[in-house]
Amino acid sequence: MNTERSAELYARSSESLACGVSSGFRAKVSDPPLFFERAEGPYFFDVDGNKLLDYTLAWGPLIVGSNHPHLNEAVSVAVRKSYTLGAQHEGEIALAEKIVSLVPGVDQVIFSSTGSEVVQTSIRLARAKTGRQAVIKFEGHYHGWMNNILVNYRPDLDAGSPEAPPTMGGTGGQPEEEYTHTRVLPWNRLDLLEAELAKGDVAAVIMEPLNANSGSVEPADGFLKGAVDACQEHGTISIFDEVITGFRLALGGAREYFDVIPDLSLYAKAVAGGFSLAVIGGKREMFDPLREGTTMHGGTYNGSTINLAAGLATLEVLSESPDVYDRMNGHGQAIRETFEQEAADRGITLCTTGAGTVFNVHPGTAEKPTDYRGYAAVDLGSYSAFRQAVLDAGVQLLPDGRWYIGATHGDVELGIAQEGIRNAIDHLKA
Repeated sequence: MNTERSAELYARSSESLACGVSSGFRAKVSDPPLFFERAEGPYFFDVDGNKLLDYTLAWGPLIVGSNHPHLNEAVSVAVRKSYTLGAQHEGEIALAEKIVSLVPGVDQVIFSSTGSEVVQTSIRLARAKTGRQAVIKFEGHYHGWMNNILVNYRPDLDAGSPEAPPTMGGTGGQPEEEYTHTRVLPWNRLDLLEAELAKGDVAAVIMEPLNANSGSVEPADGFLKGAVDACQEHGTISIFDEVITGFRLALGGAREYFDVIPDLSLYAKAVAGGFSLAVIGGKREMFDPLREGTTMHGGTYNGSTINLAAGLATLEVLSESPDVYDRMNGHGQAIRETFEQEAADRGITLCTTGAGTVFNVHPGTAEKPTDYRGYAAVDLGSYSAFRQAVLDAGVQLLPDGRWYIGATHGDVELGIAQEGIRNAIDHLKA
C-alpha cells in the first residue's frame, strides 16, 4: 500500500507537533501513521488515495459511521443557532430524558466532555457521598490518563504477586502521593474484592464491565453482580466505566447486556457518534452531593449545544432501528467465527473474547484470558504482521487485537473482512 504522502506529512508534523500525533496511542497504529482526508460510512480515505474499510471506528466513537445524514442535519441546525452557550438550553433536557428512558436504573445524568473527566467526577461524587478516600480499580483496566487513576494499566508483572499487585504509576511524571488512595486488585477475583471492601474504608470500586482496553476480557459468571452487591453491603459506590461499552454492547449498555445495575455508569465515545461528549448516569441519590453543595462539578463545555445535538441524534438512530444491534452483533460474531474456523483449519492457536460489537483476537493461546495477565501473554507480535497484511489489502485495524463493529458495517464489508482474514491469517504463528 502506498503511504508516501502520509510519510511526508508525518515528517512535517513532527517538526511542529510533539511526537507528530495528537495522542500517544496513535503513533503505534501504523508505520508511518496514516493521515486521512475524509471518512464515509465504514470507510476512511487517506491522503495517498487509499480507501480503507475501517474497524477502528476512531477507537470506538463512530458507532453509526461517518458522514451520517441524521447527525449531519442535527449538528448543522445546532451550529447555526450557537457554538456553545455556557448556559442552559432545551437540548440538555432532551438528551437527559432520552438517556434516562433508554438505560436501566439511570434516574438522572450530568454532562461533561471526555471520559477522563467523568471518571474524576464519579470518584469525587463517591468520596463526597461516603466520606471515604480509598478507590479500588482492577489490573489492566483503563480509566483515563489522570494521575490518581492511571495505575496498573500496563504494569510490571514481575512486581508483587498476582493476588496482591502493588499500585504502580503508568507513566513518567506521576507523583506517588497522587495515587496513594488507589488500590489495585486482579480482575474476576470476587473473594479478594470482598476482603478489601470489608475493611470499611473504600469509597468506590470502578471497573470496565467488559475490559475492552485490555483484550475485551469478559467478567466471570456472577462477578459483576457479586461486586455490585458487595459494594452495597459495605457502603461503597459501584461504578461501571462504560466509556467504551455504553450504547455499544446494547442500547442500555453493560447494564442491559449483563443485567446488573451499579450505582453509577460513565459514558463517552459512542454516546455522541464521534463528537466529544461524556455522561455520568445513575440513581438520583448519587447526585445529592451536587445539590447539597458538598462537592462540585463544572466545565465550560458541559452541555455544549453542538455535542448534545450529536448525542441526541446518535441515540435516535440507535433506538429507532429495531434490528441495529442484532445486525452489529451478528457481524462481529461472524468475524470471530471466521478467525476461529480459519485458524483451526490451519493449525493456528488462537481464541476470541468480548461481545458482538467490541471483541479481541488472541493469537498464541486457546484459553480465553480471564484477567490482564492472561491478555499480556497473547502473541501480539504475530498479530502485528497479520494486521499489516490486512492493511495492505485495505482493512484498517487497531494494534491490540481489538475490533469495533458499527451500524454501517454490512454484508459487503463482512465479505471484505472475511477475505482479508483468510488471506492474512497465516501471518499468525502456528
